Amino acid sequence: MSSAGVLWLWLPVVVLVSGGCRDSAVIQQRGSTRDMFPDHESWESSIIISRNGRLMTVANSQRMIQYDNTDIAHLIGNVQVDFYNDEGLHVSRLLADSADVNTRTNTMSAFGHVIIRSDSGLVLRTRSLRWDNEYEMMTTQDSVMFATDNSDTLYGVGFESDVDLTHWKIYRPWGVVERGFGIQN
Repeated sequence: MSSAGVLWLWLPVVVLVSGGCRDSAVIQQRGSTRDMFPDHESWESSIIISRNGRLMTVANSQRMIQYDNTDIAHLIGNVQVDFYNDEGLHVSRLLADSADVNTRTNTMSAFGHVIIRSDSGLVLRTRSLRWDNEYEMMTTQDSVMFATDNSDTLYGVGFESDVDLTHWKIYRPWGVVERGFGIQN
């Protein structure tokens, strides 16, 4: 075999080895490969939160990821969270682009296009929302739009409510009230 034939055999090996070195340098720049990939990942996932045997929420998403060094489960894509009252009856549904669930405290923060619809017809829209499991309250400091099926619409910056939207507060409110909207809430 000629020396030119030997060169052609070694050329692919040299390209593969040099390409591998370049990729490991990029990995070293960003951190270890362990930091780049989640420790746990699942698709079409559900998280069920209960207290003293009572169902409180069921959170579903397209994807869930979690790292071993945190208590946060990241829900990604078409997040849907169903809330239940003390009797175990469904009272509202939250939709969001993504959410973080603290698996130690069972609190949740939702992000993106966040919409909450109570079973009684009330609708809240915002960019972020936090649900506190201990106090069973939803809060946000973002802008909100709160509407009823009676064409009443209130806007504000800041909001807090229980999960069925029956006892709520809007901070810095403004809006249009058609008839008998419970502004004293």
